[in-house]
Amino acid sequence: MQRRARYRVYWIERWGRYRIEGIQGRITSWPGIALDTGEWFAWLQRIPSFAFQARDGSHFTARKETRARGGDYWIAYRHVGGKLRKKYIGPLAQVTSARLEQIASELETSARPEA
Repeated sequence: MQRRARYRVYWIERWGRYRIEGIQGRITSWPGIALDTGEWFAWLQRIPSFAFQARDGSHFTARKETRARGGDYWIAYRHVGGKLRKKYIGPLAQVTSARLEQIASELETSARPEA
């Protein structure tokens, strides 16, 4: 059974910005954190994963993983054509809105059937 992400980051067109949503059981909260701020990076240090939905609707799940050579890195995962694809996002400092948009776009492109 697939688990749903506890946190979701998604674009709100009418606000012109991203919103973070926390989900625990039936309780939903919105911490009011703006991406690419010190508060954003501090929040990322405390969580293991989040679902991301870009402005264009493309999406993936980002997970924090510890590598053998040390340090935490963020990896994007998305099912494409029945296969789980993964894409390296980078260490904490590289988890910016621009980088997340780039990764979502690359995974979306790989999800499209060849012409």
